[in-house]
Amino acid sequence: MKNPSPAGTVKKGSPALSRIVINTYHLLYGIELEDIGKSHIIVENGVIKEINHGFRGDADYTVGAILPLPVNAHIHLNDYRVPEHCIGYNLSSYAGSKGVKHPLIQLVKNPILPEELAYVMTQYSIVVDYQEHFWRCNEFREKLSRYGVKYIGLSRPTRYDLEEISDVLKHCDGIGISNPLKLPPWIVAELAQIANNKIVSAHISETKTMEEHGSLHYLLNYRVKPPHIVHGVYLEDWEYKLLADEDIVLVVNPRSNLWFTSKLPRIDKALKHGVKVAVGTDNAGCFHPDVWVDTLLLETIYKDIDPRTFLEMTTINGYYAVRQKPLIIEENMNAYFMGVDLGVANYRSGNIYGSIINRIIWSPYKIFVKENNLYIHTIKYHFKD
Repeated sequence: MKNPSPAGTVKKGSPALSRIVINTYHLLYGIELEDIGKSHIIVENGVIKEINHGFRGDADYTVGAILPLPVNAHIHLNDYRVPEHCIGYNLSSYAGSKGVKHPLIQLVKNPILPEELAYVMTQYSIVVDYQEHFWRCNEFREKLSRYGVKYIGLSRPTRYDLEEISDVLKHCDGIGISNPLKLPPWIVAELAQIANNKIVSAHISETKTMEEHGSLHYLLNYRVKPPHIVHGVYLEDWEYKLLADEDIVLVVNPRSNLWFTSKLPRIDKALKHGVKVAVGTDNAGCFHPDVWVDTLLLETIYKDIDPRTFLEMTTINGYYAVRQKPLIIEENMNAYFMGVDLGVANYRSGNIYGSIINRIIWSPYKIFVKENNLYIHTIKYHFKD
């Protein structure tokens, strides 16, 4: 397996990259993520020109598996600058309106994208950021675009008057509501109009109090139609059906929910009712912002659910959460995919979907193809005799 870049670095390919051939032992094809086995993929001028069975002798790279790029469907990037300050605090005292997080991210303004964070972000096609400071959306967007990442910033006004809402929408892609129950009805009615053209999303049922006071119904009663809601920890059974009927994606953040509430949304019930579920990592200062860690946690807890379902959550459903068409792997599609080394699972996996989820986090070799750009992650392990 070719390994051309130094340990622990991101290597960006030339924008002039015109053709690349990759051999793979597994390729997850189309919207169903069908594993077509030992095969090759050819990309020319940023477009997938050929996918076929068997290896080619002229391949530039050989990998264990090729799969679509993941989406991080919910993150707070700002608090990456103030790491691990959530320890010793509950949800309200850390991230609430008077929580310690807010003065900290106001005090520590830079760097907004340190090198190690850029290293993790490179794997994503889309990052959906609940941005506390709306004036920074453009800055994050520009920084992440250097790594081929589409930044979708959802921010919140501080006063919730029409003038400030307008300012937010000039900088960001939509509104991310921390707690809809704190908004007056006339503002919620205004958000219903905004939701026709922009993304309006909200933390819903993150706490028992939010559920008891009907945070989801408060939005829906005023005809706010979010493409996704975040958390849903305390949702009732019939509310999962409501999400499915309204085609609202549920974005779960398992590490965050376990840390702050010791509880997870009922993924099994959501799937039973036909809800699309996507995955986020929430507060980047508290939880390593790698969505595969959360995906592995879900697979571990819900061991009776097909691992392919969790891969769909991470690589397909995140697009629906922001009204985007999934970037799947098919001929004539723009090339957005990743290749990973799965060790011995390259050759003899009992379940390739489970192997990808279990092994992708520590894969020593990853490549990310984003149209004409190639990014390479390598990690070299050194052992003393």
